[in-house]
Amino acid sequence: MTFVIVEKNNIKNYTEFIQYIIGKNKIINYTIYNIMNIFLLISFIVMVSGFGTYFTQEFNISVFFGSILICFLALITFYKGIYGIIKINSILIPCIIFLITLLGIKEKVFLFKLNDLNIYTNRSWIMQALLYACYNSIILIPIVIDLGKLVNNKKQSIFIVFITVTCMLVMSIIIYIILSININEIKHIDIPIIYIAKNFGITYKYIYGLVILTAIFTTAISAGYSFLSNITKNSKKFFIFSIFLCLISIICSSFGFSVLLGFLYPILGFLGLFQVILLIIRYFINY
Repeated sequence: MTFVIVEKNNIKNYTEFIQYIIGKNKIINYTIYNIMNIFLLISFIVMVSGFGTYFTQEFNISVFFGSILICFLALITFYKGIYGIIKINSILIPCIIFLITLLGIKEKVFLFKLNDLNIYTNRSWIMQALLYACYNSIILIPIVIDLGKLVNNKKQSIFIVFITVTCMLVMSIIIYIILSININEIKHIDIPIIYIAKNFGITYKYIYGLVILTAIFTTAISAGYSFLSNITKNSKKFFIFSIFLCLISIICSSFGFSVLLGFLYPILGFLGLFQVILLIIRYFINY
């Protein structure tokens, strides 16, 4: 839907997109636009904290080591702009897909039946799933808007969406099954997939550590780039703000990954849900 709206209306940035799906009320536009930017900022901070938490959990190293490392790498990527984001993702995302599939094969997830799983649910699991998906839309939509400039027609956008959704669905099922069959061992662990991977040997533990770090990094640069491109108008301000963004994120990383996730994700989810509802309404009204 975002691809179609961007193409049909020649939308160039997130500001124009928000104006389109909300309408011409300047006060509402300004409010929603700034709230979205705040939460893109928070998303980047959460990812920086998660990166640092990995090194603390696995090597007992200060969280600031990982936080500084990811911010340094993010600064390099930000400097390259949207093409830097595309290039780094074109290398890292296939690696993530391959390694998650490999872990699924090692865990024999393709042989499991539904009644073999220790399915963990609670009364609000549907809402939690919806909020998590909508949270991700906050990061996804600004990137899709930039990618929309590179998509030539609706047929191409449908192909991109089909491939992306298929890969995401398969990866999600694999990860869900892996977590479900190990649920009793991982309930209180910040990054459980690493704990599970070590059962196959130290090599797999570090390979999947790399997967997690890569996934966190790709999410961080998407959120960070979207935030910076929304609030800056030229390359000089972009570079200055990117430095401030990284410094703030390093300082905030000391709060802890799971604490930040538990507090912020529901809030971000409701905000993302509001954006998705507006997007769907506007799409079906006009198309």
